[in-house]
Order: sequence, then structure tokens, then C-alpha cells
Amino acid sequence: MKKIIACLMLFALFACQEEEFTVVESKEDAIGVDEDRQLTSLMKLVSSHDGSFDNVVDDSDCFSINYPYMCSYNGELYTVNSVEDLAPFNMYDELIPEFPITMTLANYIEVEVPNLNAFETLISQCQNGQLFNERITCIDFVYPISVAIYNTETTNFDTLIFNHDRDTFTSLDLINENTVASVNYPVKMTTNTGLILTFNSNEELKDEILTVIPLCD
Repeated sequence: MKKIIACLMLFALFACQEEEFTVVESKEDAIGVDEDRQLTSLMKLVSSHDGSFDNVVDDSDCFSINYPYMCSYNGELYTVNSVEDLAPFNMYDELIPEFPITMTLANYIEVEVPNLNAFETLISQCQNGQLFNERITCIDFVYPISVAIYNTETTNFDTLIFNHDRDTFTSLDLINENTVASVNYPVKMTTNTGLILTFNSNEELKDEILTVIPLCD
């Protein structure tokens, strides 16, 4: 047990791959500690919520408005049930939501917005960098993804299946210091050009995400 806890403390969430549940006696014995923590952060950035699809309404990448909702345009009300309902409009059209609305932030937290003043405040906070808006948008996970979990307090093993970006982001946020988590490879990702890539280790996955980041802008 002491050795498993040491592995947890030194390798954070994804340093201990299935074949690497081995003895780590001290911090000096660990290899790639920072890199493995970096992989966890990168996976969260790939899976964070992209709120850019409804910018014609909220002018913000930091969040999106939950369906369904109503918008006022030129004195008429329009029901928005999907992104397709926004297709006739562009950034020069003034679409004003009918409040209250519920919005999903980039970290998947949902907030209720009671009025136009609160809405405009959130838009301003996004534009000023006050809201979480870190995303990697040019590569996506192919689901499902399987993650092996070991709880060091209960000594229970479990498997989490991620089927959506929300699952991935929120689960990585909730895994605590008593948990060893290991990605079950292979993992597939798809690029914004439609290319599907397969990875068989933490290092391969991390390297690819880092490689595409400069291409996302």
C-alpha cells in the first residue's frame, strides 16, 4: 500500500500506466513527473467546453447558452433548439436572449443568468480574460475512453468509461489525491482535417497534443 501511495504522490493522475504500477521509493526516483501532470492538463484542455458555436448570440467563446431558449430579433421572438437555428444570423445581427437563461461555461459549470446586465457582465469578463477559456480545438478524442481507477483508501479497483468531453473534463477534475488513474490504451484522436490517430502510451498522447497546439490558431 505504501508503495502504491508513493506512486500516486509522484506521478499524479496519469503517470502510472498499467505496466508501470511499480515501486517508487522517493521523488528522485520518479521520471517525467512534470510531464505526466502536463498530460492531465492537456487532456482537460482538449475536452473543455467550446462555447464558440453560438457567438452570434453571446459574442463569447467562454460559454454557450443551454437549449432551448428564445431570442428577440427585430422585435420578433425566435426559438433556438439547436445550432442550426442560428444559421440564418451573423455577427452583425443583434440577437437578445429572453431571460432568464442557463449557460454552460468552458469548465462545464452551469450558471443561471437572470437579466441582460448579468449577461453583459459575463461577456465582458470573458473578453477581459477573467473567465476560464483554455481550449485546444484542433484535435478531439474519439470516444469511448477507458480509465482504470484504484482508490488507495478503499483498495477498490474500478473502470471509468468516458463517452463525451464533459465526462473527461469533469472526471479529471473530481479524481482526488486518494486515487491512482491510468488510461487504458490505445486511445484515438481525430484532427480538424479528419485524420484519425492512434496512441499507445502517455508519452505518445502528450507529444501529439503539444505538436498540434501551434496549429490551432
